[in-house]
Amino acid sequence: MRKDSTLGLAPERLARLLGITLHSAAGKGKEDSAQDISELIRAHLAGTLPFDTTVIDELPVIIGRLRNELIARAGETLGAVLTSPESDLDTLKKVRQYAKRMASSKSPKAKHAVAVAIYFAAIANALVFHHTKMTTHSYGSLRTSFGDLAKRPWMPTELVRLLTKAHKICRKKAQ
Repeated sequence: MRKDSTLGLAPERLARLLGITLHSAAGKGKEDSAQDISELIRAHLAGTLPFDTTVIDELPVIIGRLRNELIARAGETLGAVLTSPESDLDTLKKVRQYAKRMASSKSPKAKHAVAVAIYFAAIANALVFHHTKMTTHSYGSLRTSFGDLAKRPWMPTELVRLLTKAHKICRKKAQ
């Protein structure tokens, strides 16, 4: 007998269930504390990368391809992808877009803060490990954002290190 932690649910149904759970847990009507945001960002970073919905929508066209060709680094935690020098730019762009969508949705303050942190961490990874600025934000603007985020009490240490490195690069580039 095989133990399956997903209970046989399709990825879309698992994502929807997680979304419902996060939404109902977050809507308790209290002010979000640094502890709440810290727990939420750690939960997101421990989760796997979300499926790229454009790929899912186009599955009939590309059904013959292998799953790992469709979703780069599938199965890895989001935290690992954001902090790894091995993460490719395409994956980082998908993470950035995912975070952008998450931040633009009507979500609680804590979820919005997590989305912003993930968004800038993806940009920081591209800057630090690929020497690529994958945003239209200026180096000065990025430097400010990286610096502000690195000082947040809820920011995990591994992201603080990444944001600090990106902050230094932006300081040099902005001069």
